[in-house]
Amino acid sequence: MSSTKEQSGNSSTLFSRIVWILNIFAMIGLLLSYLASMISPSTCWWLALFGLGFEIMLTINIVFIIYWLIFRKKKVFIPLALVLLGIGKIFGVVQFNSTPKPEAEVRKDGALKIVSYNVRLFDLYNWFHSGQTRAKIFQFLQDEDPDVICFQEFFSNDRKRPEFKNSDTLHTILKMPYSQIVYTLTLRKTDHWGIAIYSKYPIVNKKANPFEEKGGNVFIYSDIKVGDDTIRVFNTHLESVHFGWSSYHFIENLNNDDVQQSEIAGGMTILRKLKKAFIKRADQVQVLHDSLDASPYPIILCGDFNDTPSSYSYSILADDLKDSFRESGSGLGKTYTGPFPSFRIDYIFHDPRFSSSNF
Repeated sequence: MSSTKEQSGNSSTLFSRIVWILNIFAMIGLLLSYLASMISPSTCWWLALFGLGFEIMLTINIVFIIYWLIFRKKKVFIPLALVLLGIGKIFGVVQFNSTPKPEAEVRKDGALKIVSYNVRLFDLYNWFHSGQTRAKIFQFLQDEDPDVICFQEFFSNDRKRPEFKNSDTLHTILKMPYSQIVYTLTLRKTDHWGIAIYSKYPIVNKKANPFEEKGGNVFIYSDIKVGDDTIRVFNTHLESVHFGWSSYHFIENLNNDDVQQSEIAGGMTILRKLKKAFIKRADQVQVLHDSLDASPYPIILCGDFNDTPSSYSYSILADDLKDSFRESGSGLGKTYTGPFPSFRIDYIFHDPRFSSSNF
């Protein structure tokens, strides 16, 4: 009888030690995800991977905290302290703000309604196999009735066929007479890819700033006159990862036993592409930050940053500007949908002199 109890006690102790060792690794991962926002990927690119995995590391550590609480172990205080250390990052992922005010009430007080929207070329290539995506986007915008809208992955053409003459159509349906449209790629002299800002208020000055000499990513700004005031609205699309078919196919088949060699090769390219994108975004956000600092007017910054709230890019911008999701959002902040986990990678930042409501 005594021997049985002793063996049971030893097994319990061994299991507890294994759990603690696993918890240590999870805590190291969470700590590295904190550091990812402080160190440029240009200096240490692989650290950005932990920033990308912040939500996973956080969830694992919370599971360990629950485990230690159930068994009333004092070890609970160590992972708990580490989670609380990064409490600010948690609020970049989820918010619990109060119920939004009625929009009519907010607009009556003179508020501007800002929309930032990566429209993915208005479904130019019919990715969703419906043929209705473009019409639904336009209907959504009409229903929202914004004062200023920033588009990323904008597309328009000059052909006789009217289906994708988006620049003209948007002016008409949104009743926005002012715009800044910058094309970074033109094919056949008629098909244009780029980025755009539309406004109901006069645009009195505008500028485009490519991050590279030819093509690639860009940021633009429009100085918009609202009453007696002028605001500077920035719109940007930072470096994408540019995953190919093999990379997506690898991700979608991770749970399958019959992953092909070609798919594994595609998976191996993911790290290389992530590394390149992390480093390029770090350089791009520094250029953007310098332009933000030089603005003589209060700023609104919209864009697809392709980076999460635990990233270096986000921390550089959030140091000087307010994140409207943090200010007035609620629930989980998700702006990306696809084979990867849902991340918040699109943002509306604003000058601290502004307040945000109804994100």
